[in-house]
Amino acid sequence: MAEERGERRRWGTAAAHGAAAWAALFGLVHVHWLAGGTIGLPPGTSVTSNLPLLVIDIVAIPLCAVAVAVALAPVRPWGRRVPGWLLHAAVWGSAALLAVHAAPSVVDWLALASGRLAVADLDPMARFATVVYEPVFLTGGLLFGLTGLGCLRGR
Repeated sequence: MAEERGERRRWGTAAAHGAAAWAALFGLVHVHWLAGGTIGLPPGTSVTSNLPLLVIDIVAIPLCAVAVAVALAPVRPWGRRVPGWLLHAAVWGSAALLAVHAAPSVVDWLALASGRLAVADLDPMARFATVVYEPVFLTGGLLFGLTGLGCLRGR
């Protein structure tokens, strides 16, 4: 039992560090876009000339910084000062929010996998969302979920 708990804690710690790295990288991508960069965006898309995307970036950057802290709190000594209920809500809420964000793309992923839809059939923004953006959200959700499973049980 203790050995199983130790193993779960090890992969939970790895997931927490992965979730923190995911959030930091995602935040840096948003900083890059906010500064006028276009790496990773569909051709011809600029965040600075698209008000909704600009607002998303302005909101996403501090949220990503908070997400780094949320991911690391279960595995860092300073995280013990965070009330357990708040840490659970933050980790599981992050996992749920990210997974729910990606959920609508599951239909497109299944259509692509079954051959009913081809990537070429998607317009550039839909292609970007389906093939790049939403899988990134799902990855973050899975990392936060694994953090919760590995680090928060019994806390």
